Amino acid sequence: MKKSLFLFGLLALAAGSAFAQSTVAEDMARGDALKDKWDHAGAVAAYMQVLEAEPNNYEALWKAGDQVTEVADKIPAKEKAAKQAEFTRAADLCKKAIQVNRNGSEGHLRLAVASGRLALFLGGKQKINMSKAIKAEVDTAIALDPTDDIAYHVLGRWHQNLANLSGVLRFFAKVLYGGVPPGSNDEAVANFKKAIELDPNHTEHYLELARTYQFMGKKDLMREPLEKVLSISDTDEDASQYKKEAQEMLAKLK
Repeated sequence: MKKSLFLFGLLALAAGSAFAQSTVAEDMARGDALKDKWDHAGAVAAYMQVLEAEPNNYEALWKAGDQVTEVADKIPAKEKAAKQAEFTRAADLCKKAIQVNRNGSEGHLRLAVASGRLALFLGGKQKINMSKAIKAEVDTAIALDPTDDIAYHVLGRWHQNLANLSGVLRFFAKVLYGGVPPGSNDEAVANFKKAIELDPNHTEHYLELARTYQFMGKKDLMREPLEKVLSISDTDEDASQYKKEAQEMLAKLK
């Protein structure tokens, strides 16, 4: 009798374990499906459910961080404290993902993205220090996965933003903080072109390439990438907004 009860207990434990694993897998699948439908809050809830069962689940950590960033992006600008809090939360999730798996490119990339958004809320010196950290994270992401077009896009934006700081901001950064990290429009162009090579159907790559040419005063080079934005089909959530911006930029070229 005792032996039968013991075997029954083992079977029940095994069944419970299998159920738990199935639940985690189902929650991950649900999060992915909601993410693909641009239901970012729903995706966050699903990934956080995974993390309740498996706090060190690398995939759930970086995906939750990525989706919290998306949620924060949608918070109105006037709700500054709420936006900053969510971007901080996103960065913290990505940092934990890196602690779990330093060799996973996604954690480093998503931390770079969340940190870039968070930097907008910081003071001058903190912002400069953050820009250095962002560059380090995206460089690591590319070293770990040189086929990720988004990583090259983020690096392109990093160069674009720093290369086109106003003279006043650059002067004060040099006086107060010893300068800013070197950014280059040429490097921005090279990285956006690499992103396009890896994913030729992502409209934002072309839009930011055109924007960089605009910063460089090379208006003759803007038309081709802008027309490409309008000609390709893109299922990205913000593709319609990118197309609208491209149309406005093209109108100004005429």
